[in-house]
Amino acid sequence: MLTELERLERLAYLKDEDNRYYDEWEKLKDKLFNDEETIKYTARCIPILVQFRSGESKTYESKADVVKALGINFRTLREYLDTDKPVKGGKSKAQGCYFYSLAKEDK
Repeated sequence: MLTELERLERLAYLKDEDNRYYDEWEKLKDKLFNDEETIKYTARCIPILVQFRSGESKTYESKADVVKALGINFRTLREYLDTDKPVKGGKSKAQGCYFYSLAKEDK
């Protein structure tokens, strides 16, 4: 039995040979890479250290917790995560903050 990733790879090959497989390939690709449940799961699984302008820092259990607490969106968090650049612009509580991802055991 093939895993979904192996099936996706096989469909990618088949769709290049025969357009009839394109819709099936796209549906599986979206399920694996754009599925809201998958995105929410990965957002919950990575602890984030936030260093505030004041010098104080706080560890959040997940990206989703940071987004909710600071009133920012995932795109902003992703843009500044692990870059050693402070958030610029905007009126959110995150302005001037630095974001760092932590390994599970570093929490």
